[in-house]
Amino acid sequence: MLIFPAVKNFLLRSLGVLALLGMPAFLQADIKDRLFDFTDAYYIQNGVNPAAIGGRMQPGPIAATDTPNFGYQRNVRALLTLPAYDHSGKGWYFTVLGGLSADSFPATSAGQNARQIADTYKEYVFPRRGTDPVGLGATRQSVLLDMRNGYFSHNPLGLWLHVWVSFTTKATGTSDGIKTLDDLARKNGRDLDGTPIITSVGDIEKLTQKGYVTQTTRPLNDSLRYAICPVIKDPTDGGIARDQFLATTRKPDGTPLETRLYNDFISLQTTGRTDLAVESPRAPLTPEKEADLAK
Repeated sequence: MLIFPAVKNFLLRSLGVLALLGMPAFLQADIKDRLFDFTDAYYIQNGVNPAAIGGRMQPGPIAATDTPNFGYQRNVRALLTLPAYDHSGKGWYFTVLGGLSADSFPATSAGQNARQIADTYKEYVFPRRGTDPVGLGATRQSVLLDMRNGYFSHNPLGLWLHVWVSFTTKATGTSDGIKTLDDLARKNGRDLDGTPIITSVGDIEKLTQKGYVTQTTRPLNDSLRYAICPVIKDPTDGGIARDQFLATTRKPDGTPLETRLYNDFISLQTTGRTDLAVESPRAPLTPEKEADLAK
């Protein structure tokens, strides 16, 4: 059968489109959104001394050696993934590349700019009652990242100022305080301490104004004052790799506290699609369901 060249080209293009549509989502897009550590040159260019990064991510349990997507990335891809709320309560995923003190920013224009960026973007941390009030090892819920002011456009390294948020006795020991916390818990659920989960900057500001929470930072010379925590811009269609894992807050029985963020991560990891359109919380996925999705 004779096929005219134009018709043949059309058929080939059509088959190519159909083949592309039938390809797994992970092969189509957003793999470039996976998180890698940055090169020394890129840190210096953006005002951070790489030698002064505390606990810089290295290959091992929390990172893999991999081929970077861009020239400003080092061949260390993050496996460790953490959930977060943004200023309005939307869920995001990020990693921790290291910690910084004020001394990590050199006395250059780039260093001054980086320090200003770090002071602008706040990462709110919620320590458990009875633990280190400015620690990172025991938290009662996921962190909150204030991503206003054009985070993805103006914060190339993902720099944050750690701010620890703790409830006061005025919140937990007075009738007005208890009522306020109960109202917030009905909206957001409760954390590991039984106090309300905080999901927005507006929550923090209102609680602070009433004297129901304190906000604490570490000293300027402390390597945990600031953090390098880039956020995955688009986690769909392969932005989260199959070998990544989520370090999420868990209840005493081992189940995730914030099931919506957990289930969304599993959905993104296994199907490339988000699950956060679901408004009501779901029960956590069973190991059998996780295994089935991973096939």
